[in-house]
Amino acid sequence: MNISNNTGLPSKLLTTDSGHPTLLKAGYSFPPEWAKHEATWLSWPHKEESWPGKIDSIYPKYAEFIKYLALSEKVRINVRNKAMKDFALNHIEKAGADLLKIEFYFNATNDAWCRDHGPAFLINENADQPKVIVDWGFNAWGG
Repeated sequence: MNISNNTGLPSKLLTTDSGHPTLLKAGYSFPPEWAKHEATWLSWPHKEESWPGKIDSIYPKYAEFIKYLALSEKVRINVRNKAMKDFALNHIEKAGADLLKIEFYFNATNDAWCRDHGPAFLINENADQPKVIVDWGFNAWGG
């Protein structure tokens, strides 16, 4: 393992294959879940295989989860189309969520796990561009 710049990190984390500095070397980091943030991103569940025999029971629970998130922050939800948005909105309204804190975005997803397929934000308060998004090239982790 090559260590460079007294960071204790492998050099491959500090430069790309083409020799350019990585975001890590440029001072960016992935904020912890408890860090101050503007919103939580979710994707509305739709993949039956992820909830075998249970997906219909998931919708009200997911809507209730959104209700509690919306008590303290914005909630941004990916949906495939208007029909999915209307379906989700119906459940979220029934849960009693603050609809002023809910935003929908039309982004097709392959599952509900936004932490896998969604945007991953990196932060560097000292950079000209303090927030960047990483595209992990998600492929359902080989699935």
